[in-house]
Amino acid sequence: MTPTTLQALRRLLFFRTLDAAQLIAATPEHPQGVSVQTWQEWENGNQPIPGNVAQKLMELNEWRSAALDATADNIRLQMKEKGGKPDSIFVIWYDSLEDWTSLPNREPVMWRLQQAVCASLMGMFSIIKLVPFNSLAYHTWRGEREDNESLRAEWAASITHADSQ
Repeated sequence: MTPTTLQALRRLLFFRTLDAAQLIAATPEHPQGVSVQTWQEWENGNQPIPGNVAQKLMELNEWRSAALDATADNIRLQMKEKGGKPDSIFVIWYDSLEDWTSLPNREPVMWRLQQAVCASLMGMFSIIKLVPFNSLAYHTWRGEREDNESLRAEWAASITHADSQ
């Protein structure tokens, strides 16, 4: 992997240099990743890019592509089955890692990938509407129900629908 490819993939996947240094470069030996300076040395071509970092970036990009393709196919199928396109499809945008990981078992490294997929979907479909996650509003709306992906999607659609009335 070249330094330019490293930088391009990092940007495509929505990772800031700090995120990449901490999350992508993390290993069992270095669970906190590497310094921003080290990552910049790789991108500038001043130090060789470790194979595990290149491999992880490639795997994350493959995941992004697969998620994007599967979601886009699902949207197209729904549009075909309903005989046209819906007014909107609501997708939650997690602005912070803390909000992203507030749902148990979420991998921190996947947060930026979720943002990359959301942004790409917006570019592909004008019906995609991003709903910023609001932890307080969500928890108030959720009440005693168990937190999960489906409930969060229901919340996003419900608050957006309420806002448009």
